[in-house]
Amino acid sequence: MSHQLPRSKRQIFWERAWASTIVLYTFVATFVVWKTLGKYGVNPIGFFVVDLITSWLYGISTARLVVAIFKKHRPGVRKYGLYSALNFAIPDVYIVGMARHVPRDVYLALAGVILILGIFSVVGVLQQIKDGKKSEENHS
Repeated sequence: MSHQLPRSKRQIFWERAWASTIVLYTFVATFVVWKTLGKYGVNPIGFFVVDLITSWLYGISTARLVVAIFKKHRPGVRKYGLYSALNFAIPDVYIVGMARHVPRDVYLALAGVILILGIFSVVGVLQQIKDGKKSEENHS
């Protein structure tokens, strides 16, 4: 039994556009990692590769999560919610795993950034759901 939701060409376009936008963030994040965490053993090239792959997957999975929530498709919500959470966390796990002799304040700053980006992610998904509902009401 497939838990795949049918997707229109329009949905596929917006999934890819959203994922591409998130991938652009990878370049900014890599620059920040290079400048701030490189001296603590975090390889910026390794981070870039990890973040590039996971950011694309994160973008696709969050876009599909929004559609699954909107269509009340529970298997899709579970699947894409899990994929989104994992792909959001993997780059940060890489940083924590690679970093050596990092001052406590740097870890606290990293935790703060993760928390803020997590909040933005949740708010973004909720906003996309809200916008989708408004769009559906306007077309009814």
